Amino acid sequence: MTKDKTISLKNRFALYTEGLINSFSQVFFSNNRWFAFIIILVTFLDFGAGISGIIAVITGQILARFFNFNLELIRDGTYTYNSLTVGIALGIFYEFNLSYFILLVIVSALTFFVSVWYVSSLGKRGLPLLSIPFLLVLWIVILGANNFNALVLNEKEILSIEKYFPFIFSNVNEWVDNFPLANLFHLFFRSLGAILFQFNDLAGILLSIGLLIYSRMAFLLSVLGFLVGYAFYYFLGGDYSQLIYSYIGFNFILTAIALGGFFIVPSKKSYFLLLLTIPIIALLISALHTLFTTKFGLPLYSLPFNIVVLLFLGTLYNRTKVSGIEMVRLQLFSPEKHYYKHHDAKERFGKYTYFNIALPFFGEWHIPQGHEGEITHKGDWKYAWDFDIVNEMGVTYKNLGTELKDYYCYDLPVCAPESGYVSTVVDGIEDNMIGEVDLENNWGNTVVIKHGEYFYSKLSHLKKFTLKVKEGDYVKKGDIIGYCGSSGRSPEPHLHFQLQSTPFVGSKTLPYPIANYILRKGEQFFFKEYSIPEEGDFVSNVSPTPLLQKAFDFIPGKEFSINSNRNGKQRILKWEVFTTAYNQTYIYCHTTKSTLYFVNNKTLFYATDFYGDTDSELYLFYLGLHKVLLSFVKNLKVEDLLPIDYFFSKPTLFVHDFVAPFYHFCNAFYTLNFKEIDDTHNPKEIVFQTVGTGKRKTTGTKKLMTNVTVKNNEIQECVFTTENEKIILQWKLDIES
Repeated sequence: MTKDKTISLKNRFALYTEGLINSFSQVFFSNNRWFAFIIILVTFLDFGAGISGIIAVITGQILARFFNFNLELIRDGTYTYNSLTVGIALGIFYEFNLSYFILLVIVSALTFFVSVWYVSSLGKRGLPLLSIPFLLVLWIVILGANNFNALVLNEKEILSIEKYFPFIFSNVNEWVDNFPLANLFHLFFRSLGAILFQFNDLAGILLSIGLLIYSRMAFLLSVLGFLVGYAFYYFLGGDYSQLIYSYIGFNFILTAIALGGFFIVPSKKSYFLLLLTIPIIALLISALHTLFTTKFGLPLYSLPFNIVVLLFLGTLYNRTKVSGIEMVRLQLFSPEKHYYKHHDAKERFGKYTYFNIALPFFGEWHIPQGHEGEITHKGDWKYAWDFDIVNEMGVTYKNLGTELKDYYCYDLPVCAPESGYVSTVVDGIEDNMIGEVDLENNWGNTVVIKHGEYFYSKLSHLKKFTLKVKEGDYVKKGDIIGYCGSSGRSPEPHLHFQLQSTPFVGSKTLPYPIANYILRKGEQFFFKEYSIPEEGDFVSNVSPTPLLQKAFDFIPGKEFSINSNRNGKQRILKWEVFTTAYNQTYIYCHTTKSTLYFVNNKTLFYATDFYGDTDSELYLFYLGLHKVLLSFVKNLKVEDLLPIDYFFSKPTLFVHDFVAPFYHFCNAFYTLNFKEIDDTHNPKEIVFQTVGTGKRKTTGTKKLMTNVTVKNNEIQECVFTTENEKIILQWKLDIES
């Protein structure tokens, strides 16, 4: 009993500590601890402000636990970062005494409850909390606190650190004075510091360093946002006193970070969006300053930022189609993570389609006429393929080729490219003699299958009376629906295949990719995904190898005990397979607390995401087995992209972050090659190799080579080799829980 209580206290302490740190970092849309410590340092330039902020957060945390609110929102600081900023503001402006302490606790509690309400109400609409609770509560204090005679609030004149060490601030100011355009730098640094009510260069410089550590993109956005706002005032002859008053230009900075890379995925368009949003901020500052500050004596603080961000996000959520400006779906508290994950997913899966269309035959066929072919694939019917079979000499027939049965593709089975209902069947048309065509029955014997609304496939020139389906039948992908013939406009046997939006035999064609297939060029094979086969290609469907399918059949509940030998250091790893409520499957490493998300669609095993320790064996597994084709094909090459962070040094990545939305000079590529198989027909062991390579422009950098042995229906061994180390993973146990 005592042990459980101790564990509970440890967990509670960790919860509160993480919540406190994240409350500081959330002020700048971050969860970076180093940045949080810098923010804490800046708040403690005034001791009262720092202590007040911490008291405010703890007050909110106690209330959150007392009323049993969401633990994760306590942990990430969502409930309490507004309480923090209210506490800092009060601590900056007032001396610490009993009256102040009472007010601080009450105001912190009020801010917490307002935050909870807004989290719920705005969250239902997909909108963020921002700093609305801070604004409302601070205005309440400004308007109401002076009406209580017993409430003794003594205003401060100077920061506590500046009071005792004035030379620190004066030296920093003099140093900035030596900069070119010194006034601009003063205004930027003090606007940045004003986010924490620190109107001095030192605070701004420290926060600039923190921004650089946290995010190069956020730093660049803060500078761009500020410069756009400043330029707007400059060119339109604005009243600079509005910016200098409380250095309210921090609204430019916060808006730029929020809309440039935090709530919106960083891109060229999100950066250029600042040219629209920041001038709107400037107009709001001018208008609201007149209304709030002049008439009611209320400082604007972050009001313009809140209005513009909520306005734009609310507008974007109502779009009927997403293009260019992409919303962040999973908040990772980092513009870089948002950008790279979105970029990699778009490059890897951007071509994926809802319907996974397969080639409508068995074995390898040739494409004599592809899209926009020279003979019949023209105009509205240009997105179609003709398929036949040729020998090693490129000839479609044996013997003299004067009879239908001489042709290799004649009377071979034709399959459904995807599951669906048969909507149209045409049968009973005779095959043509070789060299003749039937223009009256252009398409010959045909089957049209409905796969979805406004999405059909059509297979034509089939052999008379070989059709296995009738209208209304349901067919599964791969079911035989007929046999290849030479009916209709077909001078020799071949199969015509197209996708279309209507069920009619003469419908216009649609451009649509084939989901997965194997392309052969000479002796080299390539795995193609969601691509358009071209005229002259030799193509075939993927035929999965049972050994590979079983080895990568990571079903939820499966556990692996793995022996890791890393440069002679050994340890046992425990991996377990889970699934989320959204049917996302993942491997969790209990040893390193890391998670690898993956998909197994019976044709491919591929990794989709990773969270956790990037120095772990599971991360090497994520990179080294990034995409595995579950079919052994000698000399086949599988290619993919890899995340760049493993393959480049931190200084290189630091620079790359600044320019990534505009230009990628760092890329990482993945290649898989099958090496060995003991028995082609009934394999018991397969060996394949993958290579991950980082490339700066055209120059190769770091490499990761992975050799994988599959045996006895499971992965037996993975050997990861880099320039500096060798890691061997051996599967000791494979248990289904």
